[in-house]
Amino acid sequence: MSRPLSSWTWITSQTFPSDMGTARRLIGEVMSVVRADPWTERELFAVELILEEAFANAVQHGNKADPEKKIKFECKVNADKIWVRIEDEGPGFDPGGLADPTDPVNQMVPSGRGVLLIKHFVTRVQWNEKGNVIEFEKERNG
Repeated sequence: MSRPLSSWTWITSQTFPSDMGTARRLIGEVMSVVRADPWTERELFAVELILEEAFANAVQHGNKADPEKKIKFECKVNADKIWVRIEDEGPGFDPGGLADPTDPVNQMVPSGRGVLLIKHFVTRVQWNEKGNVIEFEKERNG
């Protein structure tokens, strides 16, 4: 029997300079927690991919890799679900205004794929009105 989705077993809240090295360290920390629960290999792949894409968007696109700007990261995990909130200090963007990266006209455009991947692999995703905060959750299928 699975635990209720509101029963979090691990919670973190951190603020750090715009740096993919720090982001990757946090991804590793989250993945070690998630791997302790019965997620499938496909689900683990999806969780790691969406974390990587969301952090890359915040660090590179949002904060333009400016180490003076900060990333706020919150994450909650239990055996059945992961919830994440990432906020950057950038100007934001309109996720609905991105060109469709699956359209042959846009296949060589180097942006938009991360948002498409995130939308594909998560259970729920939303951005704030400004577009500098992403909040998503992924539920375990099993």
